[in-house]
Parts: sequence; structure tokens; C-alpha cells
Amino acid sequence: MDPTPRDLPWSGLRALAALAEHGTMTAAATALGYTTGAVSQQLAALTRAVGAELVRPHGRGVVLTEAGLALAGRADSLLAAQREAVDAARAATRGAAGTVRLGAFATVAAGLLPRLVAGLAAAHPGVVLAGYELTVDDVAAAVRRGDVDLGLGLDYPGAPIPRIPGTALRRLRTERFALLSAPSSGLPATMRLAEAADVPWILPPMPTHYGAAVRGACRTAGFEPRAAHEVNDTSTTLALVAQGLGVALATPLMRGIRPGKDLRTSALRDVVERDIVLLEPTTAPRRPAVAAVAEVIEQVVSTAHVPRKAP
Repeated sequence: MDPTPRDLPWSGLRALAALAEHGTMTAAATALGYTTGAVSQQLAALTRAVGAELVRPHGRGVVLTEAGLALAGRADSLLAAQREAVDAARAATRGAAGTVRLGAFATVAAGLLPRLVAGLAAAHPGVVLAGYELTVDDVAAAVRRGDVDLGLGLDYPGAPIPRIPGTALRRLRTERFALLSAPSSGLPATMRLAEAADVPWILPPMPTHYGAAVRGACRTAGFEPRAAHEVNDTSTTLALVAQGLGVALATPLMRGIRPGKDLRTSALRDVVERDIVLLEPTTAPRRPAVAAVAEVIEQVVSTAHVPRKAP
């Protein structure tokens, strides 16, 4: 192997950092939005540039070598320095212009993204918003890695979003949960969560923050929810509830994904809430375009009106 180090490929550094963070090639590829083959090629290019083996086979997967661990420990700072340099150059441009990458969870993508695009076009026509759908649990890490310029996430009191160094969190809006059921459920218009202790539930998976938050709210109310189905997608959850297969907690923003009268909304006497938050990087100068998008996001999210559906 060539002992003379070459310029390090940024894609390879991102792949190495993702592998160190997530532990497997498959998980790293998912986090980066690539195939495992692409991640393998990026790591191979990085290996050639460094002149030392960075990963080695282990069982059905790979593990980092000592050289890989040493470089992975510095990869985040190297990638942050790259983003800082690029953002400083972009920030030198007068006026808000250019593309801003926004990472958002599916509920926002369906309910708010069109309004964000329209608001931005009216206020800052030189800025283009590029939306990327992310799981709520990956938004903060994507902002830290520089995969997106801004991120919209969810923060639950009982299952808070990770506070990752290099990112800042700004609360935009608090939403209160209600209980959704099929119109034939016969559940009252206003109720306590404990009254749903004996009915089947459509629950989000436990490893997610949302899954932990829903179960935590039920346990606070004195019962363990019985899962008829475990679903992460809001649209699918609402469809299952409408078919009478279980009940689910939902906010007005979530309820707005499925308009119509095939869902019954029961207001809860229990206070079960979540915050919509904006995640921003703190390690680089803020481009005017990013500041413009953040301003429009704050206006749209804080003033968005989601009409309540009749039970």
C-alpha cells in the first residue's frame, strides 16, 4: 500500500463517521441515504488515501481497526471544519440566495412543507428550499453531520430529542395530543387516557422517541397499552384507526393528514404534549439564506392553523 497519504475524500470520512456511530454497514448506509455498496466504495477510497486498513471483516459485518478508530475520532472535527469553510464562503455573499436543505419528519413534509415553500417564495425568491424526509430520531444527527442545513424535529417531555454538541434547539410550537378512534368506537368526546386501558392500540415502535412517549403517557395514566399493531408511519396509523383496528394518540397536525369524518377525536383531560423544534448547527457561520429559511419556518409553524375535526 502506498505509504504517502493523499487528500482525504470527504465522502469517505462521512462514511467512516457513520459506521463508527451506527455500528454496521447497513445502518451507516441507511443514515447516509446510500446503498451498502456505495458506502463500501467510499471506505475503500478513504483507505487508499490514508494508506492503512480502516475496517476489517468480523462475522458477517466489519469492525474498525485501530487506524479506523483513530481517524473516526477526528472525522467529525474534519467534517465540521469543511462545513465551516464552505459556509463562511457562502456567508460572504450578500443577500439571501441559494439552496437550503431542510430535514423534516413525514408529518411536517405532508402538512407544512408546501406552506414553507410558498412562504419562502414570497419573502425570499432567491432562496430554494430542498426538503429531505428523515425520521424524527435522526434529525439532530443529520444536522450535526451537515447532511442538512436545518432540521425540524419533535421533542417529548418523557422522551426528549438528543441534545447533540454542535447543534442548537429552538422550540417553535407545542401540540397537545388527543385520542383517535373509529366513529363506531363509542368513546366519549372528552375522556381520561385511563378509559382507553382495555382497548387495542396502534402504537409506534418502542425504539423510537414517539414510541417511548406514548407508552410513558399510558403508564403515567396507570396502564400498559395493548398493541394491536406497531406502525411508525402516521398515515398508516390513521388508516388502521379509521378501520376500527385500534386507537392512537395524535396531535392536530397529525390528524390533518387524514381529512374527513372517518376518525373520532376524543379530547384528553390528561396533558400529553410534544414540541415542534428547529435544529440548527452552531459550528459554522450562518448563511443569509439559512437565516431566511429559519425565519419563515418559525412564522409558518407557529401560526399554522390546523382545524379540529368533529368527533
